[in-house]
Amino acid sequence: MTHQMSNFGPPPGPPPGAPQDPTRGPGEQPQAPPWAQQSYVPTGPPLATWGRRASGALIDAALLVPFYLVAGVGGGLSQESGFFVTIFGLLVTLVGWLGFIGFAVWNHVLKQGRTGYTIGKGVVGIKLVRKESQATTGVPMALGRQLLHVLDAFCFIGYLWPLWDDKRQTFADKIVATLVLVEPRPQT
Repeated sequence: MTHQMSNFGPPPGPPPGAPQDPTRGPGEQPQAPPWAQQSYVPTGPPLATWGRRASGALIDAALLVPFYLVAGVGGGLSQESGFFVTIFGLLVTLVGWLGFIGFAVWNHVLKQGRTGYTIGKGVVGIKLVRKESQATTGVPMALGRQLLHVLDAFCFIGYLWPLWDDKRQTFADKIVATLVLVEPRPQT
């Protein structure tokens, strides 16, 4: 039997005279090994894109700006001369930072842990869920995930990781086994 050669390489299949695999029929392709399976495909809603995740995070960050500004104004006042102006400035700074921390904890830990949504995630229609059950994470896991974002902030590589990760997870998501899905917030 002669094979014709083409400009595109040898013909498909085993070379002439090669032994046949007795477990496969003629022309049947070998199965891929288990470690070479396709990318992760979740059941249910699709995974959130990096752009949607970044948009939600920017909205959440913008909501913290007023507290930061109040703290900054208080810091400026505390540098002025005069005992009462300095004390007032320190109090305004304290109120600004307590508001900043309180709002961040409420939005990112309490609200997100109970509902899966921060305000920003709700606006862009994405939700944080447990990877296995796709249920809300709960407050302790949401807190742990927020604290683990320190790893994502290292050279920002963890925040960029969802761009090429098959599950679109940050390092914090991988550690606590969470996913961010496209799931618009239900209207109340």
